[in-house]
Amino acid sequence: MLEEADKSLLFLEAGNENYPDETPFVVIVRSQDHLNRWLRASSPFLQWIQVEQLLDEKDAWAEAAQVPGDIPLDIILSEPCREFSDLYRLADVAAVRDVRISMPPATGFFKAVRLGASLGLPIRLLPLQPSPETLRELSETLDFYLHDPMVEAPIEFFHSTLAWMRGAQVGSLWTIFEDDPDVFVLLGVNEPHGPPNAEDFPRGFVSGWLEKLLHNGAECANCPWQTLCQGHFKWPDPTYSCDGVKRLFAVLRSADDDIGLDLSAFEAQTPLLGSQVP
Repeated sequence: MLEEADKSLLFLEAGNENYPDETPFVVIVRSQDHLNRWLRASSPFLQWIQVEQLLDEKDAWAEAAQVPGDIPLDIILSEPCREFSDLYRLADVAAVRDVRISMPPATGFFKAVRLGASLGLPIRLLPLQPSPETLRELSETLDFYLHDPMVEAPIEFFHSTLAWMRGAQVGSLWTIFEDDPDVFVLLGVNEPHGPPNAEDFPRGFVSGWLEKLLHNGAECANCPWQTLCQGHFKWPDPTYSCDGVKRLFAVLRSADDDIGLDLSAFEAQTPLLGSQVP
């Protein structure tokens, strides 16, 4: 959601008494009272509201649907296989403000992806170091993203990766996942699905991490996706095998090639089509 990755974005708990005056920030809410308060916030520096542990609170979303505004919501699903049926509660909310769904790809998450896509909601997947089972479901999700006409909104990280392959300036996976601690700064917040806590990581963590991986002979040295990944899938375990992740990237590269061929064919026929116009 952050459009300019050259700024630091602070993540703060909703109960925090001190909010920045001139720095973009995200507030994390875990109660209906806090959600109601921040839905009506007027700070020009509030970028979005990260909502956790509230999807099963029917009254909270009935209230949210009555409060239109420009501040987006990022709804975190901690157990997407269990919570997916509650996504219907977001349909009316999405009519009055932007809503995104974020989820770790825990077993069964594809149910939430399909339902979220049917509601037209952007989706952000947060795979840290996916297991073989998770990779199979990610592969199914990728095929859904690429080929199902139901998909109208982005499914990340696939969407930005494909855009990167098409030449867009989207940053590395650390930016796409909103994990770069130089940009997405957690202050006094413990988030298992969020960026490394700024209090525990020095400036330049990402470049330093990749440099360390290369120095230790990690597979990143010969990886065709090094520029994009920057060692993201080697965090936190540097011995993690990226074979399954590389297969996902290969599918996206094939899709990129197909898009290129389709565009070339269209451009080749455009003069002919134009010549038929009187």
